[in-house]
Amino acid sequence: MPSQTSELDVLARLWDPETLQDPYPFYGWLREHAPVHRNPSGGVYLVSRNAAVRAVYQSPDLRAIELEELVAKHPRWEQSRALRILSQVITSTNPPEHTRIRRALSRHFTLRQAQRLQAAAEHHCDRLLAPLATRVKDGERADLHHELTQPLGMNMAGDIIGIPQADRVTLAALILRVLASLHPASSDEALQEGDRASEEVEEYFAQLAAERSKRPCGDLISALLSEVREGGDETPEQGLTRAEFMLLLWGLWAGSFETTVAAMGFGVLAMVDHPEQARWLDGGPTEVKSFVAETLRYSPPVLVDADPRIARRDIELDGVTIPKGADVRPLHGPANRDPEAFPDPDRFDPSRNTSRMVTFGHGVHHCLGANLARMECAVVLTRIRRTLPGLTVPERPVLRPAMSLRTFERFPVTL
Repeated sequence: MPSQTSELDVLARLWDPETLQDPYPFYGWLREHAPVHRNPSGGVYLVSRNAAVRAVYQSPDLRAIELEELVAKHPRWEQSRALRILSQVITSTNPPEHTRIRRALSRHFTLRQAQRLQAAAEHHCDRLLAPLATRVKDGERADLHHELTQPLGMNMAGDIIGIPQADRVTLAALILRVLASLHPASSDEALQEGDRASEEVEEYFAQLAAERSKRPCGDLISALLSEVREGGDETPEQGLTRAEFMLLLWGLWAGSFETTVAAMGFGVLAMVDHPEQARWLDGGPTEVKSFVAETLRYSPPVLVDADPRIARRDIELDGVTIPKGADVRPLHGPANRDPEAFPDPDRFDPSRNTSRMVTFGHGVHHCLGANLARMECAVVLTRIRRTLPGLTVPERPVLRPAMSLRTFERFPVTL
């Protein structure tokens, strides 16, 4: 660790393979020694204490970055189609646009909707888990990520949005190519590959939306089409513009399953690493909910918030003055293990109060898909627990960065 924290490139350290495998010792050091750190690469301010992270999400003195500002800071964004789209999704908008778009979307992401979709999640999980269970019971090794959690997350996202079954694998591969290209260290060639994949995703959704306009179904595409206001380029007081609708489809597909897939994987690791606490999954809905919540606190998939938040004026966080115009990013991992918010934070304890965790953001930036993610995690963990109670991980899963996420490349399991 450098003696001068100003020299420390935290972003590079977070994507280092060794840190990626176990970032928590580094998180603890950072939270103690540089809780608000101006990173030498990118010039972003990284915030790691729980109270300060929650303040970042709540503060009216921080706003989403405008595309023109983003291009000025990062010239590659002007040439990249995928990066430009990413900068315009709902999490990158400011009120009143953010409020209007979120209102149009939020009615479709309620707790009741998550409960209605539970039967679909159980069906997909049982269908995928059965052949995996047969193989491991026969003494074979399986890949939990590729054989269960990733296709489960993909199919749930497809069900919700309204993507035909036959198109899901191809469309998932395209969006994974996009996300891989958005890694901060990506080459220009990789970014161009992501742009080509992004263009294919856009063209696909344009065609699917045209079909749904003629023949609506009970899916999210059809529901959101009813929110579109045909007023040319004029921004409506309610509902969505056509451009916002298309951006939502791209953003929902890009963000609707990769984080949940990672969360499922970390939940399975929690079962294996903490067998005494895994008994909570044998209880009722309240106990299962508590186990899932602690998993989400203990191992959040997001390494660093991907959405820039720009200081409207000079502000102070944890004794550090952040200048007007600076880019501020919360770090979920260290905030979720802050001893000021969670006593004995490195202990996995489903009985604890997790209300201060920031895994899904906070305030107006709380993730709309949180209820669905919790439900999907509960389904997969309880079914694995029931079907394969002796599941083991013969070697640690291989992790990889996907833009701002800490997720899985391979996840070997046996009995």
